[in-house]
Parts: sequence; structure tokens; C-alpha cells
Amino acid sequence: MRLLVVTLTVATVVAVALAACQPVADVGYVELKTVPASTSASQPTFYLDMVKLDPLKKGVAVLRQRVGTAKLATDGTGGHPALLCDVVVKKNRITTVTVSVLERPLRCQCRSGGGKDQAARTCVS
Repeated sequence: MRLLVVTLTVATVVAVALAACQPVADVGYVELKTVPASTSASQPTFYLDMVKLDPLKKGVAVLRQRVGTAKLATDGTGGHPALLCDVVVKKNRITTVTVSVLERPLRCQCRSGGGKDQAARTCVS
């Protein structure tokens, strides 16, 4: 009886661990670039869906993101994030967003995969 309980407990723990390790099926990638590539001291702070991003290394970061529309923002007046653009993340695709840091206000430039009717502030892969 004790062996049966131990076996069931171990099987349950293994099943839960394997279920937790399953990758999320609906993910895509966002490649964020700054032009010109700047050092971390002069680089703006970026937020993707209100989550503060670590400083970009050499002006580039590739982020794994759930499928859907994400909002890219930077520090605005009063410490509140200011929206730069909406990023449409598609499954198993890379959406490249280039932010020109020389211009004020900052501006998104998107490399898109052929969307015809895109809004000016929306990046689509």
C-alpha cells in the first residue's frame, strides 16, 4: 500500500513538472533596435506592455512575446510611459521595430511583412 502511494505521488509530481515545462504555443518575437545604437547611459527606457525592459545591448534586443498587439512605450513627462507604437506580434514571426533616438519625440519605424492597410503607429510582421 505504501509503495502504491509513493508511486502515485511521484507520478503526480512528474506530470505537474512536465506540464509546467511546456512552451507557450502562441508566441512570436519582437526585435527592438535603436538608431543610432547608443550606450546605456544615453539610451531611453523602453516598456513593452507596461513591463520595463532591460537596457538594450549594442542598441538591439530580441524579445519573446505572446501573440497579439503589444504597446511599445518610453518614459514620458511626469514619469508616465508615453506610447510610441503598437506592435502586432504574430505566431513564429519576428516583428522588427527600429526607434530613432535622434528625433524628438522618439519615432518607431517598422519593417513589415507586406500589410497594406497599416496604421502609421502600428508595426506588423
